[in-house]
Amino acid sequence: MKTNKKICIILSVLLAILSFVTIVFIRLKLGETHLRKLYEGYNSMGLYLIVIWQIVIVAGCALFWIRGSKHIEGPLQYIGRGVSLVLSFVLIIFLAGRWLHLIFDYNYGHVALEKDNLMLIRQTSKLEDDSYSIWSRDGLFYRRLERIIGSSADSVAEGIFYAYVSGFEDNLGATPSDSAEDMTDEKSEQKSREYELLNKYIEITENTFPEKFQRGLYWEEKECSENAIGTVQVAILEEGGMQDMTWFCENFCDWLEECLQEVPYDEAPWIYKAVGVIMPSVTGEFDPSPYIEGNYNRDALYEGIYDFIDTMLTSEDYPEQNINYGMLEFVDNGSDDYLKDIEPDCTYTTNDGITYGMYPVDRAAGSSYYILAAYKKAGDTPEVINEYPFGGSGGQATWITFIDDTNLGFACLTYNGGDNAYLYRTEDGGRSFTQINYPSAKVKLADGTIYNPFLIPEKVWADNGDIYLLAGQSQWSGDYYSEKLGKHPSGLYVSHNKGLSFEYVGEK
Repeated sequence: MKTNKKICIILSVLLAILSFVTIVFIRLKLGETHLRKLYEGYNSMGLYLIVIWQIVIVAGCALFWIRGSKHIEGPLQYIGRGVSLVLSFVLIIFLAGRWLHLIFDYNYGHVALEKDNLMLIRQTSKLEDDSYSIWSRDGLFYRRLERIIGSSADSVAEGIFYAYVSGFEDNLGATPSDSAEDMTDEKSEQKSREYELLNKYIEITENTFPEKFQRGLYWEEKECSENAIGTVQVAILEEGGMQDMTWFCENFCDWLEECLQEVPYDEAPWIYKAVGVIMPSVTGEFDPSPYIEGNYNRDALYEGIYDFIDTMLTSEDYPEQNINYGMLEFVDNGSDDYLKDIEPDCTYTTNDGITYGMYPVDRAAGSSYYILAAYKKAGDTPEVINEYPFGGSGGQATWITFIDDTNLGFACLTYNGGDNAYLYRTEDGGRSFTQINYPSAKVKLADGTIYNPFLIPEKVWADNGDIYLLAGQSQWSGDYYSEKLGKHPSGLYVSHNKGLSFEYVGEK
């Protein structure tokens, strides 16, 4: 009994020491005290000792209990010993696992990015927005850096993470990665300033797109030889492929002006060398630096991005697939009875009496959503040809036509209350459609702003092997008046490649 009492006292003292040391090292591990240097110097040895202590003490307690249970007779002795061993084994795994990499899968979310000895951890919560933190690795163990990113956009968190990876020091003086020790103080200070400017630029952009201007935003990291960081985050903006570029260009200029106020061009010219622009079928990269270096000129920037987008919109970004388009073919299978009760918003009838129509089958927020169907004669059951002729976009279908009753056809969908419109093209009889854009007329207003008044495609026809398009103005906001013609004109366009791209001819 005296021996057992001594063992209990020894185990109690060991447990007390273990608890105290564990608390100290946990606080050091989380970077919540000023004893960072002590932690860094003895981190691996101390944490290994904690794990070993935990295992030894738990195992010792289990063996002590098993030995003490030898006086119990019958099956209870074996049951007790078995339960003790199982519980001890589970407890050892739990205590040891608390310090291993599995901690992130169980308690701290998952690893979003990992490079060198740093990890970006994303914590997911059902009650709050996802948040981020940065952890560094020391041997088998990890510690959270003092800087907590919190709830941020993915790109912002990634930007801060790459800052640490490239040698940016946290505010407690920890050196996280790479060859930071070899960098001069001047180099380190330069990189810190560059990351500060870059993160401010990212923050402004994130708050502008899509929150303020309702446009998609993406980021692409590229190499950069003009800064100490060696990389730069390039903003990629979604234009949407709309004929009216005025809004986008205004948004673009407003955004850059806000960035320039917080991140002056002279301090970080490398940030303003490229901006990506995404459209439905093409992506390009615009360089705004010539318009903002020296004396910033908003009008010049506006015209520069306007011309850039206009060129992209009207580019022939895919080859012509068919030279001779076959005749329209209609297959009657009589399977869509529900369309009998729906009137099409626009139709096209071939010379042999087959009618193609855009049927509104759904409506939301003032916009209709269509399917393309056809029938041989009035009263017949319409046959669905395309369930999503406009790719899921909503609006008002105003017309559809097929060139000389061939598979080559065009359709128009207005949106935004009729102030804007899309032009669609098909070369397989309506089974698929592609959005087509045409150049801006580049009408200049009194204040110097250029814009395109011809936003509404009115009709498309063929003449001498070419395709012609007539585009008019919105009946609600189209107020462009031609003194020469003495009327509110339309714009005439011509295509020499079956409507894949158009050239502006003039007013009509």
